[in-house]
Amino acid sequence: MSTKRPFFRYSPWDALPALCGVAQVAFLLGTFLASPTLPWGALVPPSWSWPSPTAGTCSCISHNFIHNPYFSSAWLNRAYGVLESFAIGMPHQLYHHYHLNHHAGDNDAKGPDGTTRDWSSTYRYGKGDQPEPFWRYCLLSFWRVEVGPVLRVAVRHGRANVLQVLAETLALAAFWVVMALVVRRYFLFFYLPSFYLGWTLSTPRATWNITAPSPATLSPTPSAPTTASTTSCGSTTATTRSTTGTPRRHWTRMPQLHQKIRPHLEANGTKVLRGPHLTGLIEDFLAGPSQRRPGPAEEEAPRRAA
Repeated sequence: MSTKRPFFRYSPWDALPALCGVAQVAFLLGTFLASPTLPWGALVPPSWSWPSPTAGTCSCISHNFIHNPYFSSAWLNRAYGVLESFAIGMPHQLYHHYHLNHHAGDNDAKGPDGTTRDWSSTYRYGKGDQPEPFWRYCLLSFWRVEVGPVLRVAVRHGRANVLQVLAETLALAAFWVVMALVVRRYFLFFYLPSFYLGWTLSTPRATWNITAPSPATLSPTPSAPTTASTTSCGSTTATTRSTTGTPRRHWTRMPQLHQKIRPHLEANGTKVLRGPHLTGLIEDFLAGPSQRRPGPAEEEAPRRAA
């Protein structure tokens, strides 16, 4: 006798990130619907708070949904993909393929053809064999999304995948047109700048899953998952951010995995953050010189000398 499949594909705890995604879209729609009657000053707080949930969704809610779809029903997953398209401001299925390319390329260096397999590699637009400077990479990556290659990947995945991309694109485009026509000031001066800043904030978070930035550059070594990577081992971070992990491990099991592999990470000089990836910019500064942990570039030098 067959048993009925559960509502959530992996764990009931997936209700937490799933509802957070719904709440983000509700927040966006609420501010948009209220904007015609609000003075300009009242739109500033919600518009400047929007980049943070956008960045969090890109590297947490949507990221986890890519690797571990929340629902047992394929139709519910497709519907949630449309919802997440509103949350991140791009067709979620295209983000899905773009992100999987990031894992496949693993922040690789330039090959004989002068480019990288990873479209978002920190070496793709760097000078020579060097990674691109950190802030330039963060500020310009949004404008470099390679639409053509990711569309070709979507087409190769078949008709159902193309229809999903089309549904998400049409839904998002319709929303943008309505915003531009109904409340143009909200769309031009609040939504679009916040949308850009959200993706800019998500860039170091997504990149730090593989690369370990120093103040000057993003990574001392390409395609080195342990010696040139960062990770967040705090149980609170792994649970609430629902992202600090691998494509093969559900987010609820990440605290146990971090504890298991932490000796290996420390032996290989992997930088372990106390909070989410974005705090890597300030953690060492706040710790002070006496407790500051060396970055991967500093740790690599003694190993080479030895």
